[in-house]
Amino acid sequence: MEKNLVFKEVKKEEEIEAISNFDIQVFTDSQDLQWNIDNIRREMKGGWKLYSVTYGPDTVAALFMKTDKESLYTKNTPIKLAFQGNGFSHRIKDFYEREAGRLQLKRVVNYSPVDNFRMIALNESHGYRKTGNQLGVSSSIVEWEKVVS
Repeated sequence: MEKNLVFKEVKKEEEIEAISNFDIQVFTDSQDLQWNIDNIRREMKGGWKLYSVTYGPDTVAALFMKTDKESLYTKNTPIKLAFQGNGFSHRIKDFYEREAGRLQLKRVVNYSPVDNFRMIALNESHGYRKTGNQLGVSSSIVEWEKVVS
């Protein structure tokens, strides 16, 4: 039987600590966020919901999502190296778009490092377009959007 990706919102303190301690090397190239529990909590206090993405017993990525009146804002860590090349990034994009539809939002916004060529190709293959906006004042994180309704 094929294992499925499971997306679970992380709310409990022990879950936050577990994902903050999960293979710290996996998440070191998330340029907009130093991967530690204090910064994760800061993101959550700023309205971002944290999700773990698991495949069987393994956590393969972490996601942040938040909404406003019409948009679902998204950003995620890279896929754990051992799981790259299995289509998980595409499934994460599909998850974002399903969530936007479920919440009756008009667009999905994704934040990606300007030099993450895999994410750029992924965004383009899913019909996202660069908006020209950045995350933060002097950030190398750029905004991509897709209209979904």
